[in-house]
Amino acid sequence: MDFVENIIMDKESIRVTSDGYLTSVVPVARTGIQQYLGREVDPSGQHFAADQIVNVYRPEEEVFHKDAVHSIAHRPVTMGHPSEKVTSENWKDFAVGNTGEEVVRDGQRIRVPMVLMDKSASDEVRAGTKQLSLGYLADIAIEQGTTPDGEQYDAVQRNIRVNHLA
Repeated sequence: MDFVENIIMDKESIRVTSDGYLTSVVPVARTGIQQYLGREVDPSGQHFAADQIVNVYRPEEEVFHKDAVHSIAHRPVTMGHPSEKVTSENWKDFAVGNTGEEVVRDGQRIRVPMVLMDKSASDEVRAGTKQLSLGYLADIAIEQGTTPDGEQYDAVQRNIRVNHLA
């Protein structure tokens, strides 16, 4: 299933290179409960109503699994989420930059270097756009439970693989 996670970029980490590229090391993913609409988690409506808020748990071992972490490196950066997966066939239509190679754990988050190479995208960020959102695929298991921190969940994400960073 396709998913997005919204995170706020730290404006203090932004740097503009001498040739006009905007760079930053940004938080892109975290463990714990993420809230989605029922239609995002269960498009068939078999388990959740379309507008129902569903607590989806992302366990530490899934977020920090080596394949999930590796999938964050060298991803296209887009302005907004495209209506389709970003691939080598449509990359030029959507990409304004890319993530780097050094993907690191920072507590319960993942950080990655990012560069915006498109001037209009860089200008938007300098003007105040600061929300980041991963576009990724994941398997969903509909199962209720409680996180180690005591939070209730309705489903679990596994096999997280990143497509792009918006």
